This record gives sequence, structure tokens and C-alpha cells, in this order.
Amino acid sequence: MNRKRWIALAMASAMALSISACGSQGGGNTAQESSSSSSQSGDTAAPAQDRAPGSAAAEITYLMWGEPSRTGSMQRLADEFSKKNPDIHVTIDNAGDNFGVKFNTLIAAGTPPDSALVNELGGAGLYANGFYENIYDRIQNDSEFFTSVYQKIADPVKSPFTMSDSEVFALPTMNYTSLMFYNKDMFDAAGLDYPDGTWDWNDFRENAKNLTIREGDDTTQFGTFFTRLIVYEQSWFFSNGCNIISPDRTKCDLDTAEAIEAFQIMQDIIHVDKSAPIPDTTGGSQVSNISFDTGKVAMQLFGSWMIPTYATLPFNWAVAPIPTGPKGRLPAAFPNGMGIGGGSKNQDAAWEWIKFCTSEEGQNIIAEEGLAQPTLEAIMDTDAFMNASEKADMSIVKEALLESKGPNAVARWEEIGGATNSYINSAMDRILIYGEDVSAVMAEIVPPCDTILAEVKEGKVQG
Repeated sequence: MNRKRWIALAMASAMALSISACGSQGGGNTAQESSSSSSQSGDTAAPAQDRAPGSAAAEITYLMWGEPSRTGSMQRLADEFSKKNPDIHVTIDNAGDNFGVKFNTLIAAGTPPDSALVNELGGAGLYANGFYENIYDRIQNDSEFFTSVYQKIADPVKSPFTMSDSEVFALPTMNYTSLMFYNKDMFDAAGLDYPDGTWDWNDFRENAKNLTIREGDDTTQFGTFFTRLIVYEQSWFFSNGCNIISPDRTKCDLDTAEAIEAFQIMQDIIHVDKSAPIPDTTGGSQVSNISFDTGKVAMQLFGSWMIPTYATLPFNWAVAPIPTGPKGRLPAAFPNGMGIGGGSKNQDAAWEWIKFCTSEEGQNIIAEEGLAQPTLEAIMDTDAFMNASEKADMSIVKEALLESKGPNAVARWEEIGGATNSYINSAMDRILIYGEDVSAVMAEIVPPCDTILAEVKEGKVQG
């Protein structure tokens, strides 16, 4: 294998983490600044089982991303873990925006992190290129953990990290899901009832029209808006029976009638109803200066990771279930997992660490610290979860988490639908910005996506 090419492709896959919806823990849609200087680099130590009795504790590293404040929350997990495992010490390495580069550098140097965070779409490519270990046998052979924890995690949350019947590369430790955020002040001013679980696509569209305010040629308030990335709009397709990537990971189904219908309603809301702004390419994945948090948009289908970020917005808002589509209501799941770094010298100790973070005790700390929504239903009933927000009804969040669907992750997702210039996201620009014919665009971009999937199936996991 050409090592320089392998490193370059692996870095590209790693950087896909920074544009995933769940790539930011409790923040926006991208990883935040790097951690403070107290975060250390990914040095490894000899495996715990190789140490003589009474020797120093095994040192393992955990590579993560996120704003610096999240390092402290993760440190609480590490401290509690060390109390139960005094022979293992966890060093938190928060690489922030440099996660992909840092991960790549450590792998290339032969000093991989012992454990590392991973998201629901970027991980498949990283695993295929050796960045994560296969932990399937560890899960199956640890009967107590398998029964008391792993089997209690919903399959949709596990699916992005499960590549085959015998390949799992991460344990889902944090989760997010699609919700409808809405501006209560705007609904009140329009004299409209708040959205609830009875809404379908037609209700959403009609209310978006009624919540749009125009003054002459200018629109001062939009009913809703759409982003330029498929990852944020998955629930529209899931709720119409479209997988985006088929369960066997061999076909992109965005050329089906169900997918075309989902694209069409988004295009019509923008270009026919004019209830949503045309996405602005200068704004990256989102609209540059017209979005829910600016107070110019009444409704937004977005991820639950925004709940803590929106807490300080200067208007009244709440959450509701996403609208039901023709094939039901199916929010997208955005799980984050923790895996063992490929080639780690401390794999047994790293396994104990990621197991702890997945357990009820670890999940309760994650909920209390506000790191994310938990992956275990038992924790969703705790006060820590139910009281996590003053504005968002967490019972609605729980319902969405439990009914959500995870993506069918694939290697080379960056080319298919991860990057802003990928086949799918380029097609979204053509449909949502320029109003091109949906069927014609899909007929053009689905075949090359299928070609990539066929190549991946053959083992060609590099582009």
C-alpha cells in the first residue's frame, strides 16, 4: 500500500468528523477550538497486563474533539473510572479542530491513541483504514457487559459502528437526534398553535407559509430553512422510506420516487412557497446570516446537540417531534462512539475505559455533565436527563431518541455525501439553490455513488 496515499486518505476521512452534525459535543456543527495546554499528547505506556505487581498504573490516552470546557466534563468520567480501576490512568487529549490531523499524526508515528471518539458517518472510513480496532470479539466474550449494557442499546444507535456480522469498531456512548426547534414568540404573534406530534409534512409546509413575513420585496421572517448538507436533512428521507445508503451498503437510493419526493418538498418550500431562504454558499453548511438562532426563522429541523447552545437565545423557544412523512416519523440518530485506537499498546485497559463510559454509571455522568444525550434508555428516565434543559421538553427528546434511525455508514462517505463538494451535497446545491430538476440531478449523481460503493465492497476503501 502506498503509505503517503493511505495517510492522505485517512486524514481526509478523519476530517469528515468536523462536518458531521454530531461532531461537536453540545456545540454547533463543527468541532471547536483545541483544548487548553493541560491536555497532553497521545503517549502510550506498556500494557497493564505486562506490568509487575505494585508498579505504576497503566497510562492510556483518549483522543477527542470539542470546545475546551468539555475536557473537564470528560475528566470527571476519567476520575470516576480510575477510582474503580486504580491501575489505569486516563489522559484526556482534546484536539479540538485538529482532531483529524492529530489522529493521523499519531497513527503515522506509530503512537496511536489508546481510545478515540468517533462519529456516526466518518468512522467507517477510518476503521477501514486501520484507525480503529475491531472490538466484536471483546463485546461477545464479555458476557456481563454484553447482557447488561450492549444488548440494552438500541440497534439504530449501534448500526453506524457495525460494519458486518463480525465487525464492530466503537461502542456508542453519546447520542443526538433530529428535533423540530420552534420560536414560540413567532407562533404567538401569528396566533398559531404550537407544533406537536400530530403534524405531518403538509402541516409543516402550511405553517411555514403562515409564519413567513414579507415587507415589499424583502422577507423579514422565514417559516423555516434548509442546510446544504445531507447529514442534517436525513430525517426527511428516512420519514419517506429512503435509506440514502441501502442496508447492505451497495446502493444509493436517492434516485427512488421516495427520495425525489423528499427533495421536491424542500425545493418547493424554498422556490415555490418562498417560506425558506435560498441557502447561501458563503455560509458553509448553513445559511450565513439567516438561521434559527438569529431570530429570523420560525422553525428548524436540526440536531438535539443544539439544546445547550440555544439556551441563551433572547427569545422563547421549544422543541417538538419532527413532522411525520408519508412513510411515518423517523428522526435521524447521530451517535458518537468510543473505539480502541488501531495498533494501541494498551488495548485491554482501553476496553475497560470505553466499557465504563457506555455503562449506566458512565452514561449518568454524561447526562449530568451535559456532554450529550445518553444511549441507554434507563438513563433517559433520570432527573439528570429530564432536567437537562429549561426550554426543551426532554420527554420529547427521549421519544425521538428511541424512535430514531442511524445511517448506514460506509468508507469513502466523504466522496459520496460527506464533503460540501461531494456528489450528494453538490446535488443538494443544484436542487435547493438553483432549483434544478430533481429527477435529472439524481439520475446524474447516483451512478457514481453506486460505483464507489461497489469499489468499497471490493475492498477499495481509498478514493
